[in-house]
Amino acid sequence: MFNQKFSLESAYSTGAKTVLNHIIFFVASMAAGLIGCAAYLVTLGIIAMNVGSMRYHILALVNMFKHVLDSSTGPLHYTGTTVQESVRSYFSADVAGQILGHDVISIDVSGYDIAYIASWLIPTALVLKLLLDVITIGWTKLALDLNSKKDVSFKYMYEFYYLAPRVFVVNLIVGLATMAAALVFLVPGIFVYERLRFSKYFIIDKNLSIVKSLQASWALTEGSVLHLFGFTMISTLIKSLSNVLVLGAVFTVPLANQAEANVYLQMKK
Repeated sequence: MFNQKFSLESAYSTGAKTVLNHIIFFVASMAAGLIGCAAYLVTLGIIAMNVGSMRYHILALVNMFKHVLDSSTGPLHYTGTTVQESVRSYFSADVAGQILGHDVISIDVSGYDIAYIASWLIPTALVLKLLLDVITIGWTKLALDLNSKKDVSFKYMYEFYYLAPRVFVVNLIVGLATMAAALVFLVPGIFVYERLRFSKYFIIDKNLSIVKSLQASWALTEGSVLHLFGFTMISTLIKSLSNVLVLGAVFTVPLANQAEANVYLQMKK
């Protein structure tokens, strides 16, 4: 758990050089991701293509949040039965009074809404997620191939699309496993995440199956959980800067990704 197999200085210095040397690639790929997100929101009707409609949607959102802040209007409910009423029987009276006794906002959820979510919202969100995965796979593949002295190109933004389904599934497995472990206690959740975090890299780098990639990540990270957790904290801090420095996201977001790829390469050696 205390075996350090990588250098943070090397990871971030190499990652920074990669981002700066290929800044046009990262700007273009992030622009492609933003266009995909915008197209998704337009498809759902959340935003519109003309300024007047966008102003209408923004005003509606502002009014909704103002209403939530100003008044407590009732519980989330479905066909006349509130969520609180549905789950109250699973808790003791004291617990139910504490966590289910305060209504915050009233939202009507109908059978039509559920059908809409299942038939349209979820599928389109899945397509968007796969698109974003294709782009991040290209980022990772770029870092791995540069380490092997291979030529890279703009085709990396879409060339490795066939890996996206496996990466999506393995990320889902890692997320669910982490959540399940965290329900026991925070530390087991951290442990599971750090042991499995490089599963997607083995798919991208070695074209392994989902099961073998999980096994490979578990073996690779043995004895390095503490140092990997430190790296996670630093990476999270760098990514959070993009929330403050919006334009800085062009550098900080790919930097975090490139640094993680470099950590993987160091540990693999």
